[in-house]
Amino acid sequence: MKTQIRKLVFYSLLVIFIPFKTFAQQHFKAGLKAGISTSQVAGDTYAGYDKVGFDGGAFVSAKFNEKWTGQFEIFYIQKGSKHNANVEKGDYTSYYLGLNYIEVPVLFQYHQKKYTFELGPGYSHLIKEKEIINEQDITGFRPFYKSEINFNFGMSYSINENLGVNCRFSNSITAIRKHASGASTWYNPGQVNNVLAFTLTYQLAGGKTE
Repeated sequence: MKTQIRKLVFYSLLVIFIPFKTFAQQHFKAGLKAGISTSQVAGDTYAGYDKVGFDGGAFVSAKFNEKWTGQFEIFYIQKGSKHNANVEKGDYTSYYLGLNYIEVPVLFQYHQKKYTFELGPGYSHLIKEKEIINEQDITGFRPFYKSEINFNFGMSYSINENLGVNCRFSNSITAIRKHASGASTWYNPGQVNNVLAFTLTYQLAGGKTE
């Protein structure tokens, strides 16, 4: 698994640097992002974006024209699900699911003054999982798939030339594992991640390459 992660990071870094050469006659920018992810797993019977985790990494973007850019990112993100028991309401079940991924989205962005609207696909590689129910560790009992394909859309607001805030929703296209019942259809193949992330973005020095 470590070898797969190293390969993923290596090739991702290569792609990050490709735009600096490929778009040598255009504007480009690179930067860092960090914030929180709030998530749930559709299909686990626990509703609500109650699992809070970290979301952070790097990005590079290339300018196509005055309105459109393409952005490539690589970052670490914590997803999953969480449910606390509520004895007063007769709910005695507690549940925790932590899924840590390296994620690589490719986004198309439309700019309108200080606002940026984005959408695009992403690939996630699972590097760690932890599952606990009623304080009993059941990690590995129902294993998760190592790969996830997702779709993202979001919006950013530029605070100034370098600093911005981003809100992004991500939904799995492929299942992260089968349903507990084993049921599967083409439109509902299994459990999926739903993530709502909030990050600060910082643009590093960049400009027009002659």
